[in-house]
Amino acid sequence: MNTLLIKAAADLIFRAMQTHRTPAGIAMALDAAGMLQSPETAAEAERLRARVAELEQQTAAVRVLHAKYPDSEHCTQDDEQWPCLTLCALGAAGSASLWQRVTDALNALVAAGIPVHVEPDGHISNPAADEHIEWDRAAGRWRLVHDDEPQLTAEQAEARRRDYRARMRAAGGDIP
Repeated sequence: MNTLLIKAAADLIFRAMQTHRTPAGIAMALDAAGMLQSPETAAEAERLRARVAELEQQTAAVRVLHAKYPDSEHCTQDDEQWPCLTLCALGAAGSASLWQRVTDALNALVAAGIPVHVEPDGHISNPAADEHIEWDRAAGRWRLVHDDEPQLTAEQAEARRRDYRARMRAAGGDIP
C-alpha cells in the first residue's frame, strides 16, 4: 500500500467534493491528476520504483568508493582530480541542486572528450546530429530522440505525459 498516493487521492477527492462535483467529476479529477492507472501501469510503476531504489543503493556504494583523499585533491578510487568523472556523472560532488546535477552531467561529457552541440533552436545534439535532447511539447518534457525513431501520435504523447506525471507524483518528485 502506498500511503502517499492514498493521501494524495483522498486530498484530491476532498477538494473535489468541496466544489460540489459529481462522482463522475471526481473520477475525472483523479484521471486528470494521473491517479487512475491500469494494472499494467501500476505494475510498471512499482517495477520502476524498485529499480530506482536499487540504483540509489548502487550509487551510494559508488560514492563511498570515490571519496576524496584527505591530503590531496584526488579521488581515492581512480586517482583522478576530485571530483572525478564518475562523481560528476552521478552529480555526487556535494551538489544537491538539480541544476547543478545537469551542469555536472554536461561537464562530464566535456571532460570525457564527447563533443556536444547546442543548436540554434535550443536542442542539444551529438556530433553526428542523429541523436538529440529536445523539448517535446506534446509530452511536456525533455526527451532523447533518435532520428530513426517513429513519431508519436498526440494520444500516445498525452498518455506518456500523464504516466510520467503520475510516476513523478508517486515518487514525490517535482512536476514540471
